Amino acid sequence: MRVAVAGAGFMGGVHAKAYQTMDGVEIAAIYAPSPNRGKPLADDVGSRWTDDLEGVLTDPEIDAIDICLPTPQHRSAAEAALAAGKHVLLEKPIAMNLADADALVAAAAASDRVFIVAHVLRFWPEYVELAHRVASGEFGAPRSGVATRRQPFPAWSALFSRADLTGGAVVDMMIHDYDALNWVFGQPVAVTARGARNPRSGGIDQVQVLIDYASGASALVDGGMMMPESYPFSSTLEVLCERGALEYAFRAGGRSVEMGSGVNDLTLFPNEGDPQRLKVAQHDPYHAECAAFIAAIQTGTPNTEGTPAQARTALAVALAARDSIERGGERTIVED
Repeated sequence: MRVAVAGAGFMGGVHAKAYQTMDGVEIAAIYAPSPNRGKPLADDVGSRWTDDLEGVLTDPEIDAIDICLPTPQHRSAAEAALAAGKHVLLEKPIAMNLADADALVAAAAASDRVFIVAHVLRFWPEYVELAHRVASGEFGAPRSGVATRRQPFPAWSALFSRADLTGGAVVDMMIHDYDALNWVFGQPVAVTARGARNPRSGGIDQVQVLIDYASGASALVDGGMMMPESYPFSSTLEVLCERGALEYAFRAGGRSVEMGSGVNDLTLFPNEGDPQRLKVAQHDPYHAECAAFIAAIQTGTPNTEGTPAQARTALAVALAARDSIERGGERTIVED
């Protein structure tokens, strides 16, 4: 299996190093527009650097493309890769707008290639366990939820200072939590949101978003990237069901998600009996999403997590949240 990675930023590096550890997978190329980051990454993973993106996307010797380019480039790169018969793993968010997202959903449906959007929480051990526990029905139907994601302004990519390229935290960062809540609660129908614009990026980088679901349940998303410099990266997911509650809390050892050991607790609170702190088998979720991509190609099994349709729905929530904030907190319908 010959995989090319398009993008040599933080996520491109994470994905490339994941493929490097997999038997039967060769990193055919690292694309980056300049050698400054592209060549060191290529050297590190035993590959080659190129600044010819079209050549990578159309190379008949390459089986799959892992696209970690800035979001405005997602549609053109993914469409070209699919048209050339490549399997595609696309970093989230799927696109910057619904027109591009819909085009990619359609292109994926018309292709026989594997197309996964890298919503990493769908491969994060505790999020997976929590979602499966809720889906099992052991605690009854989910009624309400709260998801948080908080960190200081990211230092690992200059892109975060360009909200025109990322959509701001309301889109690029909090989309993790919109997708996780959609996974648990189902179809979102409307949002009501508040937020703060960040002079460092020009984007809405701190938000509170209330999501209404077709089931009658609701959930709140809170957070962003305007926390104090001393604040460690933290995320939580809390779900209240008819007969119990589930809570997951993660806190890194520093300002970024990969820093050191911190808090990583998943606890069940049944109506009867004592709380249960679960020990969930650990794995690197970024490696897991890349491995799932390779496995889907090798086995021909359709992927059920990180589908283009799921990614499009998460983006629809993000864009509705941004619209609600820009309209002074007006309730905004999520486009289906």
